[in-house]
This record gives sequence, structure tokens and C-alpha cells, in this order.
Amino acid sequence: MKFIELKNDKITVTLCSLGAAIYRLIYDHNDMMLSPINEQDFDKEGVFYNKTIGRVTGRILKDNKVILHGGPHGLCHQEFNYVKEDNRVIFTYVSLGDESSNEGTLKVKVTYTLIDNALITETEITPDQKIDASLTNHSFFCLGAKDINELSLRFNSDSYVIYDEKLLAIGKENIKDKYNFYEFTNVMKYGDIDNFFLLKEKEVLLHSNKYQLKLITDYQGVHLFTDYFPDGVKTRLIITAL
Repeated sequence: MKFIELKNDKITVTLCSLGAAIYRLIYDHNDMMLSPINEQDFDKEGVFYNKTIGRVTGRILKDNKVILHGGPHGLCHQEFNYVKEDNRVIFTYVSLGDESSNEGTLKVKVTYTLIDNALITETEITPDQKIDASLTNHSFFCLGAKDINELSLRFNSDSYVIYDEKLLAIGKENIKDKYNFYEFTNVMKYGDIDNFFLLKEKEVLLHSNKYQLKLITDYQGVHLFTDYFPDGVKTRLIITAL
């Protein structure tokens, strides 16, 4: 597990070869992303902070077993090769067919480029045959907040996906009586959230007292996960006080 730093006068980003991850992102002297204080916690099974997730993001049923985020041998637990080029780091990994019972070989390339006040991420995959693959970066954004109640989330949705006992999607329900996501200003009052929400407008806004993050998507919805589940990992900043 190697840590690589990219830095200019606006942003300092620390990347990690394990899972081709963003370990820490500092802008204007503030942490923009949540990350473990102890670097070794990054190597624990089930710790997904800001890592590349796959081969398949989310939960799927494979050989009568539910596999989450690629399972214990998924991309987030793999050591990527890397090359640093000035303001850029290129991570590469070859995923073989014996990982999490997946067939076929998948070449993965994740590139982080630091330009002015922007960190640009690019993910490329090259399969040797038709396979299941859907990668993402499992980011936890805190936008410099010292407490989760300093964060406000806004998106327009009227329904969310419901799951069976194996946490596999089986349908959807109206969110009117449970959430008010158009003006979602107090995350903690809802407790733990781990749901896929169908969007009426393809935009999500997260903002703190100083910064704003805008997500624009052409997907049907967005999966919202709050870092509310105890996993024994101490993280920077966010205080989950009720």
C-alpha cells in the first residue's frame, strides 16, 4: 500500500495504490472528503472510503450468494500499479476471472489529474469478453464540515428502492411519509441511510457553510449512503452526534 501526493497552491491530494483511492483531499486548508485517521485502517475488509469499487458496484446475486462491491476480492482490496507524471497519477490493474467468481479478464485504468482547483478523475475498463462491470469511486464528501449537521443535501425525488431480506432490490415505495429530500437539511434526523432514490430532476446538491458540490447524472437515480454504520474505523472530522 503506497501513498502518493499531488499538490499545488490550491489543492493537496493524497492518493493510495490500494483500490486506486483518494485517501485525503485538502482544499483551502479544509478536508473535502472523509478518510480514516489511521492509514492501516484503509486495508481492512469492508472499508470503502474513496476507493475504486467493482467489478460490480452494489449488491448482486452470484452463485446464490450476495456479493457487495465486488466482494472480498473486489477492486477496492487490490493493489494497483501506478505511474506519477508531473500533475497526474495513473493506476492500472488487471482483474482476473477468479475474483468473486467473475469470468473473463478486465483491465482497469484510473487516472487522477490535478489542474488548478480541480481534481479530474477518469476510469477506463477493457474486457476480453462480454462481462458484468460497473465501477465507481465510493466517495465520502464532507466539504470541510466539522459536524454532519453542517451539511445540507438537496435533490428532487418522490420514491426510493426497497429491498428483500438479502438486500436485493424488489421494488419501490413513495418517500413522502419518510423523507423530504427536496429540502433535506438535517441528515442525522434520518439516521442511517443506504438507499437508491429515483430522481425527478437529474441534479443533486450537497453544501456546507463554505462549499457546494453539484452532481449531475444521466442515470435514473442516485444511491445515498451516510457513514453512520459503526465499523471501528476512526475518521477525520465529522462528528455523528444526535
